[in-house]
Amino acid sequence: MEETEPAGKSERDRAVREFVRTRLVRTPEAEPPVSVLLLGPRGSGKTTLLRHLADWGRLLPVAHVDLATRGRHGEKPLNVLTRLVFQLNENKRDFPRLTFPTCGLLLIAVSTRVDLSSRERAVQQLREALEAPRGQRGERIQAVLEAFAETAATVLGAPSFAIAPALRLLPTSLGGLGLVSRQRLARLRRRQDGGVPDDFIVNLNMLYNERESAERERAEQVLFDAFVADLQQAYASRSAQRRRTTNCLLLLDNADSPLGGQFLEPLLRAREKADGRDPLLVLATAAARPEALVRREAYGPPRSGTYLECWDGDRRFRPVRVDGVLQVGQLRDLHRREVNRAADETLAQLPDDAAMPDADNGAQWLGWLVHELTRGQPAATAAVLRALRAQTATEPWDERLRRLFTPELVHGMLDRLLPTGTSVELRTMLARAAAAVHLGQAGAARELWREASEAVHADYDRFSGDPLRTMHLTTGDALSDGPHETLHPVLRFLLLRELALADATSDTWDVAHTALSLRASARADAGHDDESWAVAYHDLASGHLEAAATHLDGCFGRIPAEEWCRGLARLRRAPVRTRGGGLPGPPRREFESLVRFLNDPERPRDRRMKAITRLLAASWIAPEPRDEQATDRVGDPYRNPLGDPYAELYPDIREEFLTLRAMVDDEADRHVFLRKSEQYGRQPWW
Repeated sequence: MEETEPAGKSERDRAVREFVRTRLVRTPEAEPPVSVLLLGPRGSGKTTLLRHLADWGRLLPVAHVDLATRGRHGEKPLNVLTRLVFQLNENKRDFPRLTFPTCGLLLIAVSTRVDLSSRERAVQQLREALEAPRGQRGERIQAVLEAFAETAATVLGAPSFAIAPALRLLPTSLGGLGLVSRQRLARLRRRQDGGVPDDFIVNLNMLYNERESAERERAEQVLFDAFVADLQQAYASRSAQRRRTTNCLLLLDNADSPLGGQFLEPLLRAREKADGRDPLLVLATAAARPEALVRREAYGPPRSGTYLECWDGDRRFRPVRVDGVLQVGQLRDLHRREVNRAADETLAQLPDDAAMPDADNGAQWLGWLVHELTRGQPAATAAVLRALRAQTATEPWDERLRRLFTPELVHGMLDRLLPTGTSVELRTMLARAAAAVHLGQAGAARELWREASEAVHADYDRFSGDPLRTMHLTTGDALSDGPHETLHPVLRFLLLRELALADATSDTWDVAHTALSLRASARADAGHDDESWAVAYHDLASGHLEAAATHLDGCFGRIPAEEWCRGLARLRRAPVRTRGGGLPGPPRREFESLVRFLNDPERPRDRRMKAITRLLAASWIAPEPRDEQATDRVGDPYRNPLGDPYAELYPDIREEFLTLRAMVDDEADRHVFLRKSEQYGRQPWW
């Protein structure tokens, strides 16, 4: 997490680093290095983690490249391979330099201009480049490399400053280079179409410079095979086994980019051919499942959360095996204890005269509040803490929270979390859909889509069906996490803020909830009992407290108290229409304003209706208490603690639960209401 939780500091990042450390060590009993794909939605900390690992391992044989950035610069797989080879070739104080004779020579071969109209002339030109007399070989190769550096921009698309040092890839002693290279080339040739070595080299050059992508890919695969073969050879001798005590680390960011797919697949194929005997630990990151993974998932996409099983006891990272060459893990969100530490650091950075939170343990309170909002989503957690630090230090914290989520902060966080390239139309539709508990409900609400185009429909379906795009929260408890189309709570919170901001020009909030309520009403009329609760949910979200309370009152006594409390838990998570997330004033004042209608002498309400209304209003504003397994797991992980950040309304909630307890005779029901009252008996951040 940038600034607030530097990469490598959280338990999560330390666990990944420890996994990397154990796989880099070369001992007889050590597990072999593998290729690991690290999945994570946008903002999950993939890039900062790889940067941390690159810095942590800078004294080791390590190479690091951002495939998306290189792709935007127009580079091809061989450009990236060249960059990585040069990085691995760098001289390190405690490790013998790695040389890549076969790969280096083949890079020259595919990039040297030859006369392709005459095979004999092409053979002669490449022979002169690759098989100069022993006494002239270094000079000749140097000349070839210098010429290559000048023409690479047009032939290979590689910058000359990156290619010119290619002489370093070759062994210091060039005496046996020709023999070694020809032996390895012969092995590579046997994997291809046969033929004499000269023909093989010329064919490789011709294939790479063909316009057909399939032909170019065949040539590129040879280079990847040579890269892996050179690494194997560098570690093969007895002396090398004694001196090379560390495997090589390859860090590939954004493997789901177009260039990432073109690079990862031939690398994995080359490692398959090596049968796991190469000294390469690959850690690639992706915000979506790249084609290389999709091809290897034998039974199709796994169930949601499968790759999160890589977290063994939270503090150990053990990626899930996909096949013989690829393992996959998914970055989890930060746990509350990790957010607490970041909150503690935030408070420690404030000036001496700064106001402190009005809580017994300020750091624990702030960590709880931020975690309730973000559920530990790394980028969102960092952004919220950073925004809090930027506010006036002497201002009370409840006032800070009311003004925290400015339009600029909301828009900026959504830009960071939504998939790159999300259209304005899809983003507008997602804001409306966030009014629903999950995107499946919104997708089925016809009135919500009246003005949407077919293209937006298709984009929405792709988005809602991908848990990496929705950032679906997966704890392993489906009753807590909700269906697979449920948005991450912080993503829904931000989209709801955009929906509320759009109210300045139109009643978008009410329009969205009305459309969803119409769908729920139609389903309720068709006999779907649960949908009557959804109607009350959207009534409350639209500000119709009395209508929602009337529904609760009508169910009281007709259903078991545990089921009734479960319905209350569903309703209290209905979103509040506020642009910034927090209410405009203190929670006590807002609560009294909501229930003022109960004092209307012209419309008297009985004691039970008053108690239910006050209970619903207070629990809607107040933060969620600690979960109770029996009643709080309702398939809706959304939470917003900003209405009552210090839980000032908890005493009112306890009192109303006890009032309702006195109105029932069944002993089991009385115990349920007593237990619910006790649930609000302690502050939620303890």
